[in-house]
Amino acid sequence: MADPARPMSRADRSRASARLGLTFRTVLLAPREGFEAAVKATERRQRSGRWPIEGLSTYVLTALGGASLAALWLKMGALFKLRQVCTAEYIPAYVALALVVGAVLALIAQFAWGAFGRSVIESLKGSAGSSGLRLVWGASALPQILVLVVLIPLDLLIVGTPTFTTQPLNESLSTAWAAFSIALSVSLAVWSIYLFVRGVEVVGGLPARRAVVATAFAALCLAVAMAALVVPTALTVSKEAACPTRLG
Repeated sequence: MADPARPMSRADRSRASARLGLTFRTVLLAPREGFEAAVKATERRQRSGRWPIEGLSTYVLTALGGASLAALWLKMGALFKLRQVCTAEYIPAYVALALVVGAVLALIAQFAWGAFGRSVIESLKGSAGSSGLRLVWGASALPQILVLVVLIPLDLLIVGTPTFTTQPLNESLSTAWAAFSIALSVSLAVWSIYLFVRGVEVVGGLPARRAVVATAFAALCLAVAMAALVVPTALTVSKEAACPTRLG
């Protein structure tokens, strides 16, 4: 067994980064083969005694995916007028805080899925370890990176912060881009769900229908994490002081 305390050489780090990039690319293009390769990489890390077994990239991707979903929630809330804009003074800080909260909630839900998802998989006649389930969650968030790296900067450049609020969009270009951005964000979210189902199939050894059931439980983990934060906040903030776009 390799010594986990031994620092990796530059060549080792380069090879590991290349393998990681290749695995992630395969997950996107051929999910079954990609997740099989990711599981093998996890097993290698486990044999070497490294912790966390699945690597930090899983958690980084999960956090990025959570921030991306928070951005989608902001834009959908603006589209359907689910929030009230009472001031434009603190909108940039509000958007940044929403992204951070989304990342934290995703990490909490990921750990809940890793802890309790095993029992769900076993009840569906499958078998999976917590590290493998957390790996599926992180890898399935890969499409969401496009939202943070490409879409959000373009949203701010073309539309500005009103794309995340209920402020009216007066220009036709801004309106068209906002609609396109939401549609693309939803498409990427659907892609992530598809990858998640495929990952559960591979890691849990389940047929597609049972993998969908397990995916529904993962969504429940995220919903519970969101409710644990949103509900107490809504109950403690008075109606007079409630202002979702004001942080001070």
